[in-house]
Amino acid sequence: MGERGPLPNPNAVRRNRRRSAGRVTVAHPSKPRSLTGEAAAEWSRVVPELERSGILSTVDRALLVRYCTAWADWVELDRLLQQGGKIVRGQKGNLVRSPAWLMRKDAEQTLIELGRQLGLTPVARLRAGITHEPAPAVSDEPQDERVTDFAAERRKRLTGAG
Repeated sequence: MGERGPLPNPNAVRRNRRRSAGRVTVAHPSKPRSLTGEAAAEWSRVVPELERSGILSTVDRALLVRYCTAWADWVELDRLLQQGGKIVRGQKGNLVRSPAWLMRKDAEQTLIELGRQLGLTPVARLRAGITHEPAPAVSDEPQDERVTDFAAERRKRLTGAG
């Protein structure tokens, strides 16, 4: 289930709360050799982002491995569903849900829970106090001179300067 209650306020006065004496060093965990294919690609995609946010430590390695493996499982099961469909013929010839669909649903639940623990959901990042910065605007399309000329002409007409 989801976490309930308002997002924590870092400036709030908290009384009768247990104080944490330990600290965990923010560090880059090593990628296991056993991760291959889609799981390794997910590791390479997620770990740099978590490092930038400052919430990743070497003790999170097992959790990351489970997350990346669940992602690879989900991708494989999704591919199977694309090929075979969500409904298949059962042993007695009647239509039933595909076992791959049920397995993909389990993989989704695992991804959701592990993603929440790793701070991969927007709410988890807000709870951790991570601020979202807008990405720099990079346009893949070349700027058309006619569009910029039209915009400049329109501004001149609207301001009465032309």
